[in-house]
Amino acid sequence: MKTVQPSFPRVTTPVQRQQTLMVWAVALLGLLAFCSDAQGQRRVIVGYFQNWNNTSAPYVRLRDVDARYNVVDVSFATPVSASDMTMTFAPTQQPKAEFIADMRVLQGQGRKVLISVGGANGPVELNTTADKDKFVSTMKALISEYGFDGFDIDLEGHSVILNAGDSNFKSSTTPKIVNLIAAVRDITTYFRGLGKDFWLTAAPETQYVQGGYGSYGTAFGSYLPVLYGLRDLLTFVHVQCYNTGPQRALDGRMYGQGTPDFIVAMTDMLLRGFPVAGNPAEVFPALRPDQVAFGLPATGTGAAPAGGYVTPDDLTQALAYLVKGVSYGGAYVLAASYPNLRGVMTWSINWDRPQGNLFVANANNFFSALDSFNTPPAVGPAGPGRPQPKRPTRHHAHGQPH
Repeated sequence: MKTVQPSFPRVTTPVQRQQTLMVWAVALLGLLAFCSDAQGQRRVIVGYFQNWNNTSAPYVRLRDVDARYNVVDVSFATPVSASDMTMTFAPTQQPKAEFIADMRVLQGQGRKVLISVGGANGPVELNTTADKDKFVSTMKALISEYGFDGFDIDLEGHSVILNAGDSNFKSSTTPKIVNLIAAVRDITTYFRGLGKDFWLTAAPETQYVQGGYGSYGTAFGSYLPVLYGLRDLLTFVHVQCYNTGPQRALDGRMYGQGTPDFIVAMTDMLLRGFPVAGNPAEVFPALRPDQVAFGLPATGTGAAPAGGYVTPDDLTQALAYLVKGVSYGGAYVLAASYPNLRGVMTWSINWDRPQGNLFVANANNFFSALDSFNTPPAVGPAGPGRPQPKRPTRHHAHGQPH
């Protein structure tokens, strides 16, 4: 076989040399940003920040958020209206300049501040190319204006409902799903291309993800095309393990929320992969452990009206089993532990604060005791399972007052 040596254009002038150096610098910045994001920076304890006041969960300035929350998701950026996908956000409880200054305090401490999109009362439907383009341009402007470290997809309700006949999660035919994937890819690659360590996260409800195991269509499994289409860019996903009905797990059993078994079983599905609608030929592939976290309500009253709260001891039991393989003797049995599980999320910082930040304190105590984390291992095999379709009750989750 003849070896052909690659040839490169000769750099002969100062201008050419400067142009070549600029190209290499941009490429290097992009590579560094990718490597930083791919490897993961650390374990995460994510807290949603409510951009409004609630008498039971009062507003708190960003600079006063408990330091053990190392990722803060600001809630929410929303469209101008149901027919105008111009995205907007403004602090409601303090001046904009003061809010941005508070953001810089957290960022100066090495914490990430993301803008969360949607929520239960902020539907985002990118039905047309014009919708997509407006969403992309205004989100880029908003993120640049405030200096957010990334964004979180928290779309619920009609935002991610599949059209009739859309049966392939690998190639969705629902326009608003196709446009959403394209829009998020555009925004994420744009900021990473600038050399920014830009994070992309998602907070789907269980019905939209694990619900696709027993049945696929409409809301059931409707986030699977989004996660699949963004899996190469996704920093991590934290499914909301609350405000939900029972779900079928890989062992074929139904598990209800508010228990360690539910947390472990639902998390294991993302880490092993699962056949969509029970079809072994259509397997949603496993995510890396550093791409997977899970979400819980901070309190048993108010934070999740439809349930899902677990005690600090139950959370510790679930984490110990998932991360260290220490069984609590539950019904669900793991095939393997996941030492590189990314972390946990809660709704919300504001609900946690009145109870003395009990959620973040408990999670921090667990993670602080671990020696090392966030070195992505090889992706494990998908779990086969034999689901029997059963449609769980659905509830809205991340809401805000009208």
